Amino acid sequence: MFGVKELTQRDHPASLLGRTLPSLLEEACALRPNATALNQWTEAGWRSLSNQEFRTKAEILALGFLNLGLVHGDRVALLMPSDVNFAISDMGCLVAGLVDVPIDLTQTLETIVLVIEQSGSKALIVANLDLLEQVLPYVEHASDLKYILIADVPEDWRSSNPQLIYSIEQVSQIADSDSQVQELYQKLSPQDLATLVYVPGEDGQWLGAMLTHENLSGNALAAFASLSRLHWGAEDIVLSFLPLTHVFARCLLYGHFYYGHTIYFSSANRVFKHLKEVQPTILATVPLLLERLYSKTMDQAERLTSRRERIALAVTLWFAKRHKLGHSRTDALLQKFVTRFGLSQWRSLFGNRLKYVLCGGAALKPELVAVFAAAGLDIYQGYGLTQASAIVSCNRDRANRAGTVGKLIEGVEVAIAPDQEILVRGAYVMRGYYQNAEGTEAAIDEQGWLHTGDLGALTADGFLQVTGQKKALFKLASGKYIAPRPIQARLKASPLVKDAIVVGAGQKGCGALIVPNLEALRNLRLADDDVTLLKHPCVQSLYQLIVDEANCHQPYWAAVKRFRLTDEAAFGTNLTKEIHLLYSESKTPLQDASDFDLQELECPVLPVEACPTFAQSLHPRFTTS
Repeated sequence: MFGVKELTQRDHPASLLGRTLPSLLEEACALRPNATALNQWTEAGWRSLSNQEFRTKAEILALGFLNLGLVHGDRVALLMPSDVNFAISDMGCLVAGLVDVPIDLTQTLETIVLVIEQSGSKALIVANLDLLEQVLPYVEHASDLKYILIADVPEDWRSSNPQLIYSIEQVSQIADSDSQVQELYQKLSPQDLATLVYVPGEDGQWLGAMLTHENLSGNALAAFASLSRLHWGAEDIVLSFLPLTHVFARCLLYGHFYYGHTIYFSSANRVFKHLKEVQPTILATVPLLLERLYSKTMDQAERLTSRRERIALAVTLWFAKRHKLGHSRTDALLQKFVTRFGLSQWRSLFGNRLKYVLCGGAALKPELVAVFAAAGLDIYQGYGLTQASAIVSCNRDRANRAGTVGKLIEGVEVAIAPDQEILVRGAYVMRGYYQNAEGTEAAIDEQGWLHTGDLGALTADGFLQVTGQKKALFKLASGKYIAPRPIQARLKASPLVKDAIVVGAGQKGCGALIVPNLEALRNLRLADDDVTLLKHPCVQSLYQLIVDEANCHQPYWAAVKRFRLTDEAAFGTNLTKEIHLLYSESKTPLQDASDFDLQELECPVLPVEACPTFAQSLHPRFTTS
């Protein structure tokens, strides 16, 4: 094959494989019944479903799908928030042998339509009438779409198009009888396709990762088996706020179903409130939430008026950042400082009962892992990707090491290629990209190795480290992927831009380093020398317009939020410094320019095209809650 530098392999325990996703729920209902298994927050309070009630709802919906005319293997797109209705729709599809296609609500309308078209979805499930109203003009003419189902409608609702638009309740009532349910289960195979999860390619194209029932069920069982303090049944309480359109959160959800855990569905805007209220024992998160908590504490520290207290806090953090995971927290001096400066209160913010804080999606700085551990919150980082059914490795009890993403879960092989790329092989690797043989061949080689595009290494004792990226994609702190090439191309299409790089790995938002076309700028005759010219508010305003135009076709979280004008030399040896300066500036160029009256300055005007609605994200009321 190739010169493999390091190789670690795990065998597949038979008990992890050969399972369908509905069989995990079926077993839990029989052996681990839970009267409050799924809990949905509403304005009136929490509403609960038992796991048996949940299974029944999914089975009735599955029969309704088939009575509508959908057949085994048909695709069903899901455009819904990450709540109980999503879980019911997902499981209903799986029981019926359908392939669901979750779509991120934060995407642009054109991407939503593209995924529905590209997947050949026969049905679309939307959350409510408000969302339907926004998307219907764009999706109703999708070539293969035959049915649109609405999860939540008023009691007196009537369909304006009974041949196309239904409520979930109407479809569920179509079901003939429970006698067909066992026949549905018997038709399912672990090798059946369960879902298409669309991920961005390097050039902005969308790729549908094909994941089977066995891919996801095996991955969930293997990941949970590595966490030795998990309990069976309702005792463990989960607060779920990550998007279920991402395979990490979905894979964990299937594991919680199997274990019979009690799940509370929250959202990013309510998670801190619900942490105190629910007091979970398990929380899956991304670095952004932990970084916000740390930043909030540091902001409070900056307001300390006493020099003595500032020095003491600095000493506290010095000790905390050097705390070794797994070591005792009984150091008297450390505990004194941790208590004095409120770090011990972090645990109370999370409800005081957490056993596992599972962090994935992006890298968390090792020093932050140590600080949280010193404060009594152990963070377990892991690594995975959609194409490997979510989880490849994770830290765990008595094997938690900052700066690594843990040891491999059972059933995973990892090789480190000569160029340091992480390669993954095993039963959890996707079948390929839907209707994209070329993309599949580029991702999975003849020996079955998935080329992740991430760079890394394996330590002598089996911990995986992610050291960089080979692929032209990066992740924000939120865990969302950014494909920089398309927006770079749009920036460079301007005659005022000579070159541009979009950056933001591990940051809250994207930024751009722009090399201006000085010759074109000089023709504007705004200043006598280049240094003054680049600082001129009219120039900053012009480049802000260029950035705004380039942001069209980007979802709001992928838009360039700040930029810095620089020179070509900075793209070489000074790139790291330029990125640091970009994110350390307190004001964006637009804010600097707003200090001036641009009309009074008689700034030149660039012809800018308005960004059409279909190239923008959905209204924020659908993407935040």
